[in-house]
Amino acid sequence: MPMAVECDGVSFSIANRPILRGVTCSIAPGETVGLLGPNGAGKTTLLRLIAGMLVPESGRIRVVGQPPSWRTLVHTALLPERGHLPGWLTVGEWFQYARRLYPDWSEASEHQLVEDLALRLDRPISRLSRGEATRVGLVTCLARRTEVVLLDEPFTGIDPLAREVIATAIVRECASLGRTVILATHDIRECESLFDRVLFLKEGALAADESADVIRMRGLSVAARYREVFAT
Repeated sequence: MPMAVECDGVSFSIANRPILRGVTCSIAPGETVGLLGPNGAGKTTLLRLIAGMLVPESGRIRVVGQPPSWRTLVHTALLPERGHLPGWLTVGEWFQYARRLYPDWSEASEHQLVEDLALRLDRPISRLSRGEATRVGLVTCLARRTEVVLLDEPFTGIDPLAREVIATAIVRECASLGRTVILATHDIRECESLFDRVLFLKEGALAADESADVIRMRGLSVAARYREVFAT
């Protein structure tokens, strides 16, 4: 069985400014990996490269053994940004469209997630708050039955109680089904219990790749280890 995601010496620049520098890592099927680092570390860029939205300047990426392209879209689901959702539709109309758009869509998961996240189906997407748009994006991502789920800041604009609901939904829809999850977040305390591994990105380079259990065996939380890595 191929690794879910492989990155080998991946680099990427914008206008000659390095965003990623020689990132190498392998993520096994079924792992939940935290992608952690400050703003500008390259987390979003790495997720977009894995999803096939960008092409590496150098290095190699494989998703379920294949280079990212339209062929790997069936394997990956990326939490979309608010601007990627059609603002002229209501939430309910978007989900109706998504059922036809994605062959791997699970209506049972959709209905459960809509209930869990307290979404109003009659709300126009153009009028959603930031938190509401994030929740619609989460349903769009988690209701699909892809092998790899890429979540970029899934707690943006979400209140503390709703964050617990989202973490529970990620476990139910991903971890319990053996799907691979790469979760980029600043809200480490909210979801560090989900992580099997953590990748620390610092100025576009991989500063550490560690087992969450090993971190805990040292008597540290993932948040405490984060402070260690980025204090130097």
